[in-house]
Amino acid sequence: MGMKDVKLLVSAGVGWMFDAMDVLLLSYILVAASQELGLTKGEIGLVILANNVGMLIGALLFGKLADIWGRKPVFMATLAIYSVGTGLTALAGSASDLSLLRLVTGLGLGGELPVAASLMSELSPTRHRGRNVVLLESFWSVGSILAAALAYFVFPRIGWRIPLALLSLTALYALVLRSAVPESPLWLYLRDPQRAYAIARTYGVALGRVERHSARDLLTGYRPQTLLLWAAWFLLAFGYYGAFLWLPTMIAKRGFGLVTTFEYSFAMSLAQLPGYFAAAYMIERMGRKPSLLLFFAGSAVSAVAFAAAPSAVWLLASGAALNFFNLGAWGLIYAYTPESFPADLRATGMGSSGSMARVGMIIGPLLPAYFSFPAALSTYAAAWLASGVAIYLFGRETKIIKIE
Repeated sequence: MGMKDVKLLVSAGVGWMFDAMDVLLLSYILVAASQELGLTKGEIGLVILANNVGMLIGALLFGKLADIWGRKPVFMATLAIYSVGTGLTALAGSASDLSLLRLVTGLGLGGELPVAASLMSELSPTRHRGRNVVLLESFWSVGSILAAALAYFVFPRIGWRIPLALLSLTALYALVLRSAVPESPLWLYLRDPQRAYAIARTYGVALGRVERHSARDLLTGYRPQTLLLWAAWFLLAFGYYGAFLWLPTMIAKRGFGLVTTFEYSFAMSLAQLPGYFAAAYMIERMGRKPSLLLFFAGSAVSAVAFAAAPSAVWLLASGAALNFFNLGAWGLIYAYTPESFPADLRATGMGSSGSMARVGMIIGPLLPAYFSFPAALSTYAAAWLASGVAIYLFGRETKIIKIE
């Protein structure tokens, strides 16, 4: 990997890491804030809903704006919105404050992810495009591990407000890194060809034929792939947020104490990074469709094994495997999706796919509240397996296709 690739990866990845920290810290924040602010169960649900609705709107809105205004300005704006929202959350004094601020923060979070993936894909040479986007997604794992560490080591000592304020300031620093990231040459091609070719030469990107499209083309000329990806994103998020938000509770229900539950959860999460790295390797060796089938199927098998685990060792092993395969699947879908759309629809396609994930994020965690954990995990497993098979049978293989 060249220095330009590394610089781009770090500039985008640091913001991605903060996104993961913020999303996963919310569950810990609500535990702490509910005691301090006296939040009811209904108020906690309202905060979570506001956060998810913000992410859904942000993915749709900023994905479209990135195709109109360019990747870089939207890339920077979404992180700024997230940073300000996170900082203000530290000042919340009521459930209504938290709900409003999480709605604003969610706009930035939901908007950043599809735009960052599109920009990384368009600034990467064809032979490393999939690998680079999967490695970008691996920063999510770093953020989730840091979130668990903050909640476990810091919250009990200094509370939840100071860490949020510091997280906001640190995220603003990522804006400095991002200021050096260029605009996408594929987006620029129709607006400033000379500048587009200069950036493309610097990053080793091949500029092919670029055509103009309208948003309606997602459901006309690109309808089969669009609907397939919308379904895949919905089902992946449906299972991921359902399983992982309930994972500590599932462990505790096996009779383990709070300390052991946190230890097991943390140990399992360490398998996420190897999962991303394996996906980054496989995507360029096997291709997109076989890799997605492998990691979706691995997620399904791991979920069923976790539900049926007869011992602590089995539980740890299957939980680690679930982290390995499911987070690897996320990296792969983030790499595959932007390659499936033309340049002037890419961020819109990513954003609309991300919005489907937010719908899954809202619905998925409801299952364990009404059904047994084994039944919920089996449903998630079926959803993941169906996604992998559908993409393998009906999706386009984009490994050898130059995006344009």
